Amino acid sequence: MNLTPRQLKIFVVLAETLSFQKTADKLHMTQPTLSKLLKEIETTIGMKLFERSTRMVRLSQEGQDILEVARQITLRYDQGMLELNERMRDRHNRVAVAALPTLAASLLPQLIKNLKIADPQAHIDVYDPIANEALQLLRERRVDIAVTAMGNDGSPDLHYQELFTEPFVLFHSHRTRIDVTRWIPAELARLPLISMAPGTSVRVLTERAFQSASQPFDPVYSLRDLNTIARFVQNDCGIALLPESSLDQTVHHGVAKTYLQGALTRSVGMFIRREYRASKLAQQTLDELRRLGRDRQS
Repeated sequence: MNLTPRQLKIFVVLAETLSFQKTADKLHMTQPTLSKLLKEIETTIGMKLFERSTRMVRLSQEGQDILEVARQITLRYDQGMLELNERMRDRHNRVAVAALPTLAASLLPQLIKNLKIADPQAHIDVYDPIANEALQLLRERRVDIAVTAMGNDGSPDLHYQELFTEPFVLFHSHRTRIDVTRWIPAELARLPLISMAPGTSVRVLTERAFQSASQPFDPVYSLRDLNTIARFVQNDCGIALLPESSLDQTVHHGVAKTYLQGALTRSVGMFIRREYRASKLAQQTLDELRRLGRDRQS
């Protein structure tokens, strides 16, 4: 018997979903292709792994007998490949950084510029996922550093270092007069607020702050892209309630900023895995992030 890691992965995913459609979507293939590959797997292994009809899919007894072994082999293979990729990044002078969209837009361009000045041969891979996806990428060894907001829940497997704190502010058209000057959710709720999409770190923090004041948070627009938010603000389509670093007024012309007394703040920092041993480039990246954080805080 000679099953490839890909074939084992197909078997494990189908066994977990018991759905050809979900498995095909997850593995980025068509259902006919999945059916063909499964038939090849069963022919190779010499047994029927699934019982299926037009209404249902379930594991056969033979499939149940080998599932846990296949799952462990697949897990070890995936972990090994991720560790290999991490070591190859070190060897080829690469570092991978994940940052929330608001931070990727405001912090990483200067980081990359400074690292390239120090080492023109450095390669920096950038990811801009939402919320906990940055930490998931870090745990999976797909990135070396995650730059994100500190959550309320602890992460015993990760080490966090704060870079700076920043307040939430109101971004609005320079033509718009803002009468709200304090962080009072009931007063802010009367504004035509724009926020980031549900599930993003910024949205979660905002919702928690409003909920603690027993005030529903119901923005008129929920948008994922910061440039889209800037365009809406510039054209008087609403007022964005975001961390201060989210929009750059030197780039987004016509956007004004109003500070709020007692405003919600967020802690921004970098996460690394506790057992992580940084390469030379990764250490330079960590040092440069610390320097940028000090500049931002001052």
